This record gives sequence, structure tokens and C-alpha cells, in this order.
Amino acid sequence: MELDRKDIKRYILIAKAIDADICDYDNYDIEQAFARNQKRITAYSWKQKYLNNALRIAAILLLPFILSTGFLSYLYINRLQEDKYISYLEVVSAPGIVTQMELPDKSKVWLNAGSSLRYPSRFTGDERTVYLSGEGYFEVQSDRLHPFYVSVNEKMKVKAHGTKFNVKAYANDANITTTLTSGKVEVSTQSRPPQTLKPNEQLTYDKSTSDIEISTVDTVDTNSWVKGKIIFTNATAEEIFRTLERRYDTVIDHSTDFSASRRYTVKFLKDENLDEMLNILGDIIGFSYRQSGNKIIITK
Repeated sequence: MELDRKDIKRYILIAKAIDADICDYDNYDIEQAFARNQKRITAYSWKQKYLNNALRIAAILLLPFILSTGFLSYLYINRLQEDKYISYLEVVSAPGIVTQMELPDKSKVWLNAGSSLRYPSRFTGDERTVYLSGEGYFEVQSDRLHPFYVSVNEKMKVKAHGTKFNVKAYANDANITTTLTSGKVEVSTQSRPPQTLKPNEQLTYDKSTSDIEISTVDTVDTNSWVKGKIIFTNATAEEIFRTLERRYDTVIDHSTDFSASRRYTVKFLKDENLDEMLNILGDIIGFSYRQSGNKIIITK
């Protein structure tokens, strides 16, 4: 087979190209290239090892932070859940009984006969609020950041810090009284500016007129019921009868209206029975009585 000039020329060019490649291969230093690549591999391994060690150290240093953050987050979420489901407790002092109790903040409360106190299982937020019906004597633990409130109804609140005071707020009484033994209290009503009491002062709030009167009293007398004594100070006949009903768990029925303008101060310093007290009060107020079962019937 004969080759023309074009084919011969093409084959000559191919041979020259192969010869050039062979020359380049002969000139290439394989050992140097291997050493260069090995150096790169070693440098990469050292960097990888350094990076792994750095990551391991960072993880060790961050572990307490991660654990503490997780624990605090758990406590915070748990606290939110608890706040959502705070339960309220209610203590009721039955007629004829004085009940002593302690609140979650270690404040002490005495409840007079026929009284009740509603309060949370633990205090949260900025305030400590309890709800009183009847009469209670309070010895409040001091906490300036979390003031203590006794809520009587939607119209009246008593604010206290570390204080000893008495609140009398029976539903069937005409007045609500707050008497301060020591410390300071602030009485707030919807119709009047807040009133601050000093020790041995008593604030009387008239439910029907919203009038307020502040007077000086002997707190030994006003708090005597805590020790089982009965002392009436400037009390009406109606107030005396209501107190005896609660104290002796009885019903006093009287058809005669006794003048509300007449006031009586009587002290029973020992534990007299109901008959003895009624005999004494009958001579002072002017009535007679008879008993029918659990009912005392008064006649003028």
C-alpha cells in the first residue's frame, strides 16, 4: 500500500509528539514529586489533628455551660408550668373555734370563729395576697420586695410589710375594722385615698356610707380573742349578739330593735359560759332571755 505525502507528513508529526512526551517524562523527578506530595499529606494530617484536638477541648470547656444552660432551662420551664397550675387553699375556722395557721412565707395567722382565709399554695410574682372573710390577726414576715395584702372584698385591701395587725370583716357586720399593733399598714378603698395607720390606731370603714374613721385604741383589747377572751369596746347590742353567736355556735333571736346609738364596753377576762355572759349583758343592756334548743330568744 502506497502512502501519499499527506499521510507521511501526519505520521512524522505524531512521532515527534511522542518523542517530546518521552523527553518530558525522562526530565520529571519522581522522587521529588513524591516527597512534595508526602509533605502536603503530612501538613494536612497535622492540621486535621490540631483541628480535632481543638474541637475536643472546646467541647470539654463548653460542656458545663451546656449542662448548666440546659438545667436552668429545665427549671425555668418547670417553674412556668408550676405557676400555671398554682392551687389555692382555704382554711375555715368553725364557730366556737380559734384557728392558728402558717402561710407559705412563714407569716402567722389566727382566724376567729366563723372566719375563713383563702391563699395560694405558694406566693409568686411581686405580691403576697390572701383573701379574708371574717376576722384574722396577722403576724407578717417582712419582705419589702413582696408586699403583703389582705383582700377583704373588691372594695378594700390592707397592705403590710413586717407588721402585726387585726382585720375584722364579717359579712353581716355593718363595719370593717383594721387595727395596727406594730409596724405599718396602708388601707385602700375605692372611694377614699389610701390611709396609713400607726401602732394602736384603728380604721373603721362604714359599708353603707363608705365613711372612714381613725381612732386610737388599746390593741390588747382588740386582739384579746386570739387568747380566748371576749372584750367588747364601744359595741352595739347587735354587734355583741353576733359575736356571741360565732363564739358559742348558737343563734340569738331578738324581735326587739336595740338602739344602734347606744354603745357598750364590757370585758370578760375569764372563760365564762354563755349563760353567765347573757346574765351580765342582760343587766347592762336591759333584756331577758330563754333558751330553746340551740337558739337563744331575747326579749326586752
